[in-house]
Amino acid sequence: MYTQNNTSRIHAVDALRGFALAGITIAHMLEQFIAAPRPQGDAWGVAPTLLDQAIQAVGFLLISGKFFSIFSLLFGISFAIMMANAEKRGQAFSGRFLWRLILLFAIGLVHTMFYRGDILTVYTVIGLSLPLFYRLPDKVLWVIALVLFAGFGRAVFFLITGSDTLLPFAWTPESPVLAEYIQTIKNGSLLDVFALNLTQGLATKYDYQVAVGGRGYLTLAYFLVGIWLVRSGIVSDIANRMADVKKSFFYSLGAALVFLLLTIGSFVTLPQPLDMTSWHFVLGMTAYDLLGIALTVTLICAFLWLYLKKPDGKLNALAPYGRLALSNYLLQTLIGTFIFFGWGLGLVGSLHEWQTLLIALLIIYLQIKISAWWLSRYRYGPLEWAWRCGTYFKGMPFKVERSASSGE
Repeated sequence: MYTQNNTSRIHAVDALRGFALAGITIAHMLEQFIAAPRPQGDAWGVAPTLLDQAIQAVGFLLISGKFFSIFSLLFGISFAIMMANAEKRGQAFSGRFLWRLILLFAIGLVHTMFYRGDILTVYTVIGLSLPLFYRLPDKVLWVIALVLFAGFGRAVFFLITGSDTLLPFAWTPESPVLAEYIQTIKNGSLLDVFALNLTQGLATKYDYQVAVGGRGYLTLAYFLVGIWLVRSGIVSDIANRMADVKKSFFYSLGAALVFLLLTIGSFVTLPQPLDMTSWHFVLGMTAYDLLGIALTVTLICAFLWLYLKKPDGKLNALAPYGRLALSNYLLQTLIGTFIFFGWGLGLVGSLHEWQTLLIALLIIYLQIKISAWWLSRYRYGPLEWAWRCGTYFKGMPFKVERSASSGE
């Protein structure tokens, strides 16, 4: 049984990380690990049922992009906690943090070979700037974050290029390039998948970060808010912030409703056929991002509201799952790509949404149980331990020490 025996950790943050990881697992399983638009026509075998469409709609509104956002916020929080702890010890941590990111990039690059939707390589590239931002005053951090949230990066990109992308090919449901990618997933060897993910996959991923997709701008903004949450003392005092959590929940829910109407209005009024190289589309994407931000805050507050009501309740089971987030994240990819890609079972495009949702829930359940069992015996997850050893250039304690009286 997992207990909160490490007082140096903030268990609400661990549980929230587990919550975010669960959402990411569901998102990846619903998309069947393609990290791309779903192709039209015969490239996708199974026809969606009414239940599938309902799951798709809920997933698009409440899951897609929301749990990545929570993860990004937590990445900023983790960075700020490490920096603050090092400062308390009178040590400099910026250089070691950059080395830590280089190691994470290497892990992420291996992960990218299997799954082009990897976020670790993106976090490392953007994270290289965090030691510089860490020294800025809180007001400056907030100004930068708000400007990025408001779509400034996307607008500048479109103003300079007049396009929605830097790619020399279309990446849409009708694109022959996408159809070729799906065929590689279905019928190609593992090496074929690796080769495509390390070329075309990296190109589409980083285009999505800096072009009109704008994911990278949001990621940096969430990192900066995470830094502020630590420096303001909110994170360390989260157990006493129930009133603030409730208030933020209702404010963010209200904002989400407003941005939902703006998003619907923006896209309903778009001329058809859809032109993604127009200011109308750019502003519509920004409205959609603002909706996503508001819903992300709503989900965080809803989770913390439930968690703080009973910190030792059922939601605490997500804490060990969150502590092993890196190991669990990569293991999910191995399981998911084996299920869907041709080097494994090759079921991409063959399963309904309700089936992939059930598989996701089963994976989450098993990983929660295994994580609790693992942390009763070991201090870190296997990848977390290896990453920590590499960061400090020395072997770190791995097994949990047992007292003689415990009988073990």
